Amino acid sequence: MTVLNILLIDDDAGDRKMLRRLLTQTHPGASITEAESGEKALEHAGRPTDVIFLDYLLPDGTGLDLIARLNEAWPRAVLFMTTGHGDEEIAKSVILAGASDYIPKSALSAEALNRMISNGLKVSDMRWRIQEQQNELRLFSDVLVHDMRAPLRAIKFLSEQIQEEYENGDLDEVARQFDLMKKSVNKTSELIERLASHINPHSEGRAEHVTVESLFDSLRAVLAQDLAESGARLNWQSSGLSVLCFPPDIVQLLQNLIGNSIKYSGGKTPEISVVAEPAESGLMISVADNGIGVPPEYRENIFEPFKRLQRGSEQPGTGLGLATCAKIAKRHKGLIWCDPQTETGTTIRFTVNLGPLPAGDTT
Repeated sequence: MTVLNILLIDDDAGDRKMLRRLLTQTHPGASITEAESGEKALEHAGRPTDVIFLDYLLPDGTGLDLIARLNEAWPRAVLFMTTGHGDEEIAKSVILAGASDYIPKSALSAEALNRMISNGLKVSDMRWRIQEQQNELRLFSDVLVHDMRAPLRAIKFLSEQIQEEYENGDLDEVARQFDLMKKSVNKTSELIERLASHINPHSEGRAEHVTVESLFDSLRAVLAQDLAESGARLNWQSSGLSVLCFPPDIVQLLQNLIGNSIKYSGGKTPEISVVAEPAESGLMISVADNGIGVPPEYRENIFEPFKRLQRGSEQPGTGLGLATCAKIAKRHKGLIWCDPQTETGTTIRFTVNLGPLPAGDTT
């Protein structure tokens, strides 16, 4: 069961104690933080917080004035307003301001809190998913308009040229124009495939316990041609580990990372190291190379859709590969990041946190 991180904001120590007691009855493993004012609560910004209980009256203002700042600090948290007196107008105003629910302190009970938290987390998760889908649709439409316009315009122009050259009897030029058209069609097809992969990177089936070595074996088969053509030297270290994962997704993630290491080698023979090691609640895999590297100012946003480095803009691609990697890592309840300590080349690490390593694995 996922551990809840709960923040209690109330200037009354007795009320905080009562809330803590009720919450530990229904969520005994929860991590509970207390704050006696809004400013004290905001000092915890950046720390994981899933649920917030906010008193309506605080020493530094009303909870109503604080809701927007709390939602900005913890956009995915569920916020509940509490007050010593029930009032329909207060309830209406706090809901409109962004709270998930409202409850008078006289109505507090373990059952009521459990119900509020359960329903609130479900609604919050659904709202977040809808927002992500809306962002995906917006980005999807942007790339369709921007990136597909050029190849489609080229195809239209080339078809007109082919017709003209054919009528003039210049078949050599017709053949050349057909070759250019084929390249434009291939570019359009590649873009569509990358979009489809990014929007729905999830494979069918359930998570499986597999050895890391079996994932590497699948990768060797998938990357055989790319490795042969590039002359890349790969060092694989599975460390004898196993992992609970969706194997096709992890293979795709690693294929994207290794493919980038080959693509952005900077003219050198790619030297790539793929290392698996135990993590706190699962597994961490690192992919390090000797390529052109990622400047520090780009390391945080390279996993956003359609983001590409200026220095690599001459390389083919759509900027969706690393964004797809981020979605796969998220599906595995993990994180993916570009190691800030790497001075030469690039090192990207990701975690898989669907479950602990099976008993008997190397730790």
